[in-house]
Amino acid sequence: MEFRNAGDEIMLIKALGLIVITLLLAGGAAQAQVSIDYSSQGSHHFTMTIADSWRVNVGSEADPSKVPEDERPMPRLITAMPGDGTPLWFGIWVPADLKKNTEAKEYMDSLGIDLLTEMKVSDRSFDTLNGLNVYYVGGTGKKEGEAMDFRAAFVQLTKESVAIAIYIGPHETTITHGDELVQMVHSLQSVKQ
Repeated sequence: MEFRNAGDEIMLIKALGLIVITLLLAGGAAQAQVSIDYSSQGSHHFTMTIADSWRVNVGSEADPSKVPEDERPMPRLITAMPGDGTPLWFGIWVPADLKKNTEAKEYMDSLGIDLLTEMKVSDRSFDTLNGLNVYYVGGTGKKEGEAMDFRAAFVQLTKESVAIAIYIGPHETTITHGDELVQMVHSLQSVKQ
């Protein structure tokens, strides 16, 4: 390449510098993802991705031999919350004793915990996600008197295992982080045994 004068060379250097800076900024704007590989009960169940800016907590699994016979063993629970401090909770787990996603309501009722009070279910549907059957439930409720949205997905991973993903948060967080939550759930892939 031949330059006619030093001004042309300076313009080319400035243009290349601008292109490099633009590419770096564009690359930094893309959201990083953290890959989760969920295993419990001696099996790998699924993988999914969570936005890098979220705080993730992977709980430990209780030793089934140390759980009294009349109690349900607690599954490994993965929880995630946005790093910006908004009051939103996302949890996902695979219970050992839930075999079909059509039994999801009975399972949730049997936990004996109140995730929300005054729950009103407004959405129920069956669909598929990455080739897996999913039962979706959504609505509103209250947590300590504050209005909350909730969404749950009961994903049939195999013929005898179901992943449960639940989001609970004020309506504003649904608006702010709804796209990230959808991306996380849509990233879920069953691990073939």
